[in-house]
Amino acid sequence: MKSICQSFIYILTITLLITACNKKELAITPTAVVKMTLQGYNADDTLEVVKGNEVLTTLKANSTFQALALVVIRNDKEQIGLRKKRTKEIISTIDVNRAPFQQLKKIFFDGKTVSDKMEVTPVSNPGNIGFRLWFTTDFPYFYGGPVDFVISKVTYDNITYDFTFTPVKTIKNVGNTFSEFIELPLLTSTEQETSLYILRVFKAGTTELPYKEGVDLSALPEPQFYYCPIDGLRAGQSALFKVSPYYYGEKQLGESFMLEDIAYFFR
Repeated sequence: MKSICQSFIYILTITLLITACNKKELAITPTAVVKMTLQGYNADDTLEVVKGNEVLTTLKANSTFQALALVVIRNDKEQIGLRKKRTKEIISTIDVNRAPFQQLKKIFFDGKTVSDKMEVTPVSNPGNIGFRLWFTTDFPYFYGGPVDFVISKVTYDNITYDFTFTPVKTIKNVGNTFSEFIELPLLTSTEQETSLYILRVFKAGTTELPYKEGVDLSALPEPQFYYCPIDGLRAGQSALFKVSPYYYGEKQLGESFMLEDIAYFFR
């Protein structure tokens, strides 16, 4: 009797399955694969892109990055995570849809917060240049707080060898993020005069350099010449400038700052 009941249940189950298939009530989602490109900037240690416990790719530490991950999709969408390689801490998650096959994700990680909303602001006048500024460094003698960016125009007389400094704009109290957008007219030079924009960095609210007591300043030029030229931009172009001081060893500052434009990874 038990065998007859089991057979009846088996036949009933198969019948219901066939009926459901005929009525298209039994939906089976096929597996898909997405080619995900991740690009941007990581201001911290190496990051891992993970799906569950599987490491799909890694994002370079303290650097711009462009990495590829193949994501298997078994549902309408899947979730991948960003985690710190050293501590295994998940710092953000990303939803990946089944389509299209090729997808792009732009990521900016300032060491504390992950953002996928970073944009390159266009200039309003095609004859101008534009940029945002972000000060970041692992120099041990950086004082660790917000900074003021002071932009000036310097004109050099190629005949008299004189320098003329003209204040242009001060962006105050910029923390661990990009500043407001600055748009300026493109400068032109002549045979007699060379003109360019320059950038100085101070501890917020002061005219002091943003470093701790004990820093070695022996390599620095005169204070008025401790600056970084803002160059390399063409008319109509915008930049995201990462600003960092040159330094040697653990405590000696270099002669200037370095500007790195990371806008390419967010256009």
